[in-house]
Amino acid sequence: MIKQQAYHHKDLRNALIEAGIELVSKEGINGFSLRKAAAACGVSHAAPYSHFQNKEELLEAMQLYITEKFSERLESSIQENHNSSEILKDMGVTYVTFFVENPTYFQFLYSQSNIKIDLSLSIPDNENYKPYIIYKNIVSRILIQAHYPKEKQNDAIITLWAFIHGITSLATMSNVSYDSDWKQKVLDFMEIFQLSFINQMGENV
Repeated sequence: MIKQQAYHHKDLRNALIEAGIELVSKEGINGFSLRKAAAACGVSHAAPYSHFQNKEELLEAMQLYITEKFSERLESSIQENHNSSEILKDMGVTYVTFFVENPTYFQFLYSQSNIKIDLSLSIPDNENYKPYIIYKNIVSRILIQAHYPKEKQNDAIITLWAFIHGITSLATMSNVSYDSDWKQKVLDFMEIFQLSFINQMGENV
C-alpha cells in the first residue's frame, strides 16, 4: 500500500504537475490519468480533484507550468546581459541548460503537449508561444540594428531557433550518448554557427 504523503495546498498542486510531466513523457497521454498522478505522489485518488476537475485541466497546467518556468529563465538571461555579441550565446546556453536539467519537460512540451508555435508570425505576439516570442524579439532587434535585409530576417530567426532547438533535442534524448557536457559544449557549437551580422554590431542590444 502506498504511503500517503502530507502536502500543503500549493505543494500538492505542483507535485501533481511534476508527476504528470514525468508520467506523460514516459508513457504518453493516452494512458495518463489523475489516478496515476495521485499514485505517483502517494496521495488518495480523490486528492487531485481539489485542484483539477479532470486530466485535461492537469495537462493544461503542466504545459503552462513549463512554459512559465522556461520564459522566466530566458528573460533572466536577457536581463543579465545586454552585450549584443554575447546575448544570443547566453540565451542558447539557457535554452539547452534548462532542458538538460529537466529532460522530461522537453519531451512533454514538444512531443505531448498542444502548444502552437507560429513561425510565420502571422498572429499577434500575445497569441503565440511565449518563449519563442521572447527569443524572436531579441533576435529581431539585433537584426534590425545590423541592417540585416528585412526580407531575410525571419529566415535568420527560424534558422537560429532550429539550430539551438536541435542541439537541445539531441541533449535530452535518452538514446543519444555523448562524452562531453552539453551545457559546456553549446558555446563551442554556437561559435561554429557564428553569424556575420553579430560581428558587425556595436556592443549594446
